[in-house]
Amino acid sequence: MGALHSTPLLPNGQPSAQALACTSANDVTSWGTPPDEAPEDEKDPTELVLQSWAFCKAKPTPQKMYRSDVDERKRRQSVSWRKRTSFIELDCGEDSFFVANNYKVIGVADGVGGWRSEGVDPSLFANALMENAKLFAETHRGEYDPEKILDAAYTKVVKDGVVKVGSSTACVATLRKEDNGSHTLDVANLGDSGVMVVRNRDLHFRVHEKVHGFNAPFQLAVLPRSMVGRAFSDRVQDCVRESVQVQEGDVIVMGTDGLFDNRFNSELAADAGWIGKVEESPIAKIPLVGFLLSGILADEKIEYIDPYRVAQRIITDAYKTSVNPETNSPWASMLRQFGQTDAKGGKPDDITVLLSRVSTREELNNNTSW
Repeated sequence: MGALHSTPLLPNGQPSAQALACTSANDVTSWGTPPDEAPEDEKDPTELVLQSWAFCKAKPTPQKMYRSDVDERKRRQSVSWRKRTSFIELDCGEDSFFVANNYKVIGVADGVGGWRSEGVDPSLFANALMENAKLFAETHRGEYDPEKILDAAYTKVVKDGVVKVGSSTACVATLRKEDNGSHTLDVANLGDSGVMVVRNRDLHFRVHEKVHGFNAPFQLAVLPRSMVGRAFSDRVQDCVRESVQVQEGDVIVMGTDGLFDNRFNSELAADAGWIGKVEESPIAKIPLVGFLLSGILADEKIEYIDPYRVAQRIITDAYKTSVNPETNSPWASMLRQFGQTDAKGGKPDDITVLLSRVSTREELNNNTSW
């Protein structure tokens, strides 16, 4: 993902965050550990949550193709904080993601690949950022401001000092209940990852990106002194903030730029929408027509029974586009807008998708598919 170097910029100021709880987000020693069981106020079976599934595929490289068993064990250990076995098994390359165990906070990050030429593993920063965001959301339950969550996570990366060098884009979304009973998806997006809301298999909303220029997204960073002023180092407060009302049955598609550069919005909405609530077309209520339509669509729908398979198919299709030099893609369309009139093909990249269905907590608790 993206460019590392920039025109000279002022170095980042110290990030800050405030928790709604009595402890401060900046006092990273006070976060504690997530509760073993959900608090009483998270046991309402009618409460809406984000029931989530993920899949990803790392961009093929010789190192990843011939990884040893020892290296694979190390990789799994490095993402053991994801907790869910199916998430730990995923090799997302330089991408990362999280799902908080309150099922109301999700996020993705895309480590800046340019650091690899400096001898730095770009996944380290992205994973640390997402691990911290997950921990903060789970220990500061009731905090649904995505910017505060991201700010706290970044603060901890800086203060911990474990990651010496690196940067990544970041996108965090939260599900919040309004006083009138409606629900709002709040998004903080820094860079070129993205979030879509799909309703009835159509695009209902998509968050805007934040970039410095072509293939140069905004990014959070930890820089060595020698790189200050020569590499992008943006503030959490530079993120795009957007909100949209959501309802039960909506599908949230969150992904890194590897997804959105290789699949058009309409394609993603049509595929992801299978796991959401779809209103029946009026024409389908006509007895004979409805019978014929159900027969035509039966074979197609059977592939989408399992949301995990939907996520897997989305990634598979995006990957096929990314390695096809002759196809059309959002990436090629963007290149044409920048003057490359004959541009075609996809963009090879790490590709991550996080699918979430807005559902009741009762449905979440009864779901055993993951």
